[in-house]
Amino acid sequence: MHRVDILQGAEIVFLATDMHLPAPADWIIMHNCLGHHFLLVLRKRERHAGHPQFFATMMLIGTPTQADCFTYRLELNRNHRRLKWEATPRSVLECVDSVITDGDCLVLNTSLAQLFSDNGSLAIGIAITAATEVCSSEAEM
Repeated sequence: MHRVDILQGAEIVFLATDMHLPAPADWIIMHNCLGHHFLLVLRKRERHAGHPQFFATMMLIGTPTQADCFTYRLELNRNHRRLKWEATPRSVLECVDSVITDGDCLVLNTSLAQLFSDNGSLAIGIAITAATEVCSSEAEM
């Protein structure tokens, strides 16, 4: 049975545990803020035999036009190191695999993921903001 937690607020921390699980593996969390629901998808898969990578992206439960109205930031912070990824979320109407194939996501190799993990857990800071200039210009059209 699968369970999806729903976190509230524009800024949250998602803790992905058991990062040592063999690929393929998914960690998913639902995030409710700014009147919308988002999914953070963290996927571990092997792109080349024996070399798993982690891919993280934010998906809006809505249309691609609605997704363009937001910006998300993923942040890893540990041992005096900081890594940030900022992008526009994609719509759940698009496939997570296509987002990964397009490279429109945060990509971590195993050694980089280990730098930011703590006992097999990876804390990912998530912030979502409204991209009002994009949405305002579309509303005027």
